Amino acid sequence: VALALVGAVGVYGSTLPAKHTASGSVTVNASREQVWALINDIEGFPTWLNDITKVEMLPVQEGNRVFRQFIGRNSFVLVETISEAPSRVKRTIADDNGPFTGSWDHVLTDAGNGQTTLTVTEEGTIKSAIPRAIMKLFFGYDYYLNRMAKQIKLKLG
Repeated sequence: VALALVGAVGVYGSTLPAKHTASGSVTVNASREQVWALINDIEGFPTWLNDITKVEMLPVQEGNRVFRQFIGRNSFVLVETISEAPSRVKRTIADDNGPFTGSWDHVLTDAGNGQTTLTVTEEGTIKSAIPRAIMKLFFGYDYYLNRMAKQIKLKLG
């Protein structure tokens, strides 16, 4: 039965597109400069992003910051492909060893009354059929975006 279930999930996953786009927004009681300072402090991620356990800064490549982000035992390298303080930063996975590749585009806009809206758009590729099906069926492509939104709201109000 378990084998049949795994097989069915794999078949379903193979019918899903490998690429997806998801977006999420959060409005916080902080200026764009404050939000920018938080999301620009890469080494500070583990202090407020619960999923991230460690960050290692790597040598700059072609003027772009590069870092390895750890989520438990898993890690991947990200490069900042766009950095326009205090309005936008885009980070792209630079290694394709894992089951997932993609980028996260963070856009900060004034929301009035001293508030800022942060919108993060993920463009991702889930290579394997079973993880693709699990993400679609049980979590949703915006799962990590929603977790980040909750955590930034807790940090900045």
